Amino acid sequence: MDILLPLLVYYAARALGADQGPALLLGGAPPALRLLVGAVRHRRTDGVDLFLTVLLVAAALMSLLGGGPRVLLFKNAAPSLAVGAWALGTAFTRRPLAFQLGQRMHRGEAVRARTGLWQNSAPFRRGQRALTLLWGAEQLLDGGAGTLAAVTLPPDTVPLLDRAVSLSLLALAAGLTAGYARRFRGHHALPLFGPPAPATAPRAPRESRAP
Repeated sequence: MDILLPLLVYYAARALGADQGPALLLGGAPPALRLLVGAVRHRRTDGVDLFLTVLLVAAALMSLLGGGPRVLLFKNAAPSLAVGAWALGTAFTRRPLAFQLGQRMHRGEAVRARTGLWQNSAPFRRGQRALTLLWGAEQLLDGGAGTLAAVTLPPDTVPLLDRAVSLSLLALAAGLTAGYARRFRGHHALPLFGPPAPATAPRAPRESRAP
């Protein structure tokens, strides 16, 4: 819905003779429709989807005021730039982004155990900050590449190239994350994502029985 369908709608509209601006607006419609359907069905909205929809509307208004199709192309790079800057800004705070996301993956005792790790383990804190820096840099690189493409390349080539670059950088960052987490666990015996293994309680010695 968010990756393939916008591309199909855009290039189909262009093949049918639509100008670049209207085609880009149509290509941004599927994620907005998904947001609307989800809001009606579940009576709530996802913050990320709402942010992207607001960006689409703002870019459409700027395009209608004379910004042209390149303003609409830039809207795809803007979220990556914003998320990358936010991630890097949290890297050396009390709760870096990687740690926050890890906490949202768990419930109850696992959350408390990870909080204890954060408070008591300097290697765990360094690992969470390293992952935050990695993903922040990936998002900034993605947004920078998208901005450069939107400014310099022919508009019809940008949507497909933008998706290809984004998915490639995402796969690279995921691979680096998996490798780093595996090495970290082998070196420190600590998980970066899951809850720590519960400590095994020592067994009480058996009482000797008289013969």
